[in-house]
Amino acid sequence: GPMEALTMPTVVCCECGRGIEPNPTSTCLECLRLKVNITAAIPAQLTMHECRSCHRFLGPPWGNYELESRELLSVCLKKIPGLHQRDKLRLVDAAWIWTEPHSRRLKVKLTVQSEVAHGAVLQQSVVVEFVVRNQQCLDCQRMYAQGVWQAVVQVRQRVPHKRTFLYLEQVLLKHNAHKDCLSIQAFRDGMDFYFMERNQAVRFCDFLESMVPIKLKSSKKLVSADLKSNVYNHKYTFLVDIVPVCKDDLVLLPAPLANSLGDVSRLLLVQRVFSSLQLVDPTTCEKAEVDADKYHRGPFPALMSSRRLVRFMVLSVEPATAPSRPSARRNSVARRFALAEVVVCREEELGVGDNMTVRTHLGHVLREGDVALGYDLRNELAVADELRSWNRAPPDVVLVRKVYERQRAIKLRDIDVDEQQTTARDTEANEQDYETFLDELQADRQMRRNVNIYRDPDAETAMRGDEEEKAGDQSQPALEVEGEDPDEEELRIEELLDDLTLSTEVVGAELIVGAPPAAPAGLPVPTLTTMALPSLAALPPPPPVPFGATGHQEAAGDDEEEQPFDGGGADFVL
Repeated sequence: GPMEALTMPTVVCCECGRGIEPNPTSTCLECLRLKVNITAAIPAQLTMHECRSCHRFLGPPWGNYELESRELLSVCLKKIPGLHQRDKLRLVDAAWIWTEPHSRRLKVKLTVQSEVAHGAVLQQSVVVEFVVRNQQCLDCQRMYAQGVWQAVVQVRQRVPHKRTFLYLEQVLLKHNAHKDCLSIQAFRDGMDFYFMERNQAVRFCDFLESMVPIKLKSSKKLVSADLKSNVYNHKYTFLVDIVPVCKDDLVLLPAPLANSLGDVSRLLLVQRVFSSLQLVDPTTCEKAEVDADKYHRGPFPALMSSRRLVRFMVLSVEPATAPSRPSARRNSVARRFALAEVVVCREEELGVGDNMTVRTHLGHVLREGDVALGYDLRNELAVADELRSWNRAPPDVVLVRKVYERQRAIKLRDIDVDEQQTTARDTEANEQDYETFLDELQADRQMRRNVNIYRDPDAETAMRGDEEEKAGDQSQPALEVEGEDPDEEELRIEELLDDLTLSTEVVGAELIVGAPPAAPAGLPVPTLTTMALPSLAALPPPPPVPFGATGHQEAAGDDEEEQPFDGGGADFVL
């Protein structure tokens, strides 16, 4: 017949008399848990220090660790004193138990093993809670102390406005190049950046050199010296002098420099300022580029700056062609521009003053009825004296850029700087420079690539209305340029970023989180999502998100989170 199933013989527990499978202790699991607690050496609560300023945790040393990461779990395990007794306890697994980030609590579930008696190994689980306390790290202590900087970068530009520093501020925000600065001080003609180490200041100067044309000078000052140990303490100063030529300035190149650039016209317009000066001839669309080295070998001032721009009304636009020059360099004509003959009149003299026909490089964006900013050279005596050395007749008007009359739907972020005390006149001038800088951003697509521009919800509705009105007005399109769409310089809604603002508003029994994002043109606007809040008693506990040190994931039950430890689960490992 078939063999009967073999049954494991049972023994009686020496404590409670229950029948159990044989084991070296002859004790059941429940009785053994009451007699032996292998997790007694592990404290239930410990302290973890975090710097409030830089959000680093104390290992030691101080380090940047993400919440519920392997690195932070390793730091927490090193702080548990009971795990250091390797001859008594052996760590089997460690996993995170999910907690709210604002609760300032970190929970770790540990699984440990230990030999209890006669070769029997007991395995138990325990939850250790870390309370996060604030403690300032040494770097932040030195940061808030006075005179602890080791290097300072002094950025200066000898111009009567601050538009270059407004642009530089946005570039620093986009690339986060100022993250190592201890403090930033703003002055009338520049800014000072303080650093803890010389290498940080050198990297910052390299970044500035890649963004704007500069001239760099450096010096050092001996602060203290230890002759016995041959240790010297210096403070370093880096002077960054930005060339005194800005965007939209009208310049007159020296004759040798103009000849070296392919015999271009000496009267040029500064189209934009990046790592070099990008110039354009408004009458022929020829382009030229002058880097910092060329500029300082033959410096030239700005004949007229943007504060002397005049508004002109465009009466008519006709395409034009520029005569070719044998001495012109190859690909010297800027393809993104279109040469045109434009009839303009000063806006305040419309219908009364004389009309002027000028050649301009803005034929790709100008159309009849537009308003453009330009320089009126007819009555500028100081400029006429400078132009006497030029053998050509200067134009009466030089158009610089188109004016977009629509309401701005943009806003920019600022860097926290220590402003020097300014007068009411300086404050008014700074506000005017800021408005001019916003106009430049709105009319220059290349410049906007280095700046993070955010949506302004208050003005966005008006901007959309202008888009629809402009889409229906196609009476006279702008001249098209090969490879470019008409009016590519104009600011589009899709170029703007959503400014991240977290807001939670409870209204009645509904929870409204945040604000609905604005949809791009042509897409439906999403509606606000609401959720009905159940009673607190019906809310389930948040699910744990464990992350084990050995890659093992284990879902922690509700008992480990809500109930105090009563010995934990125990298993025999034979």
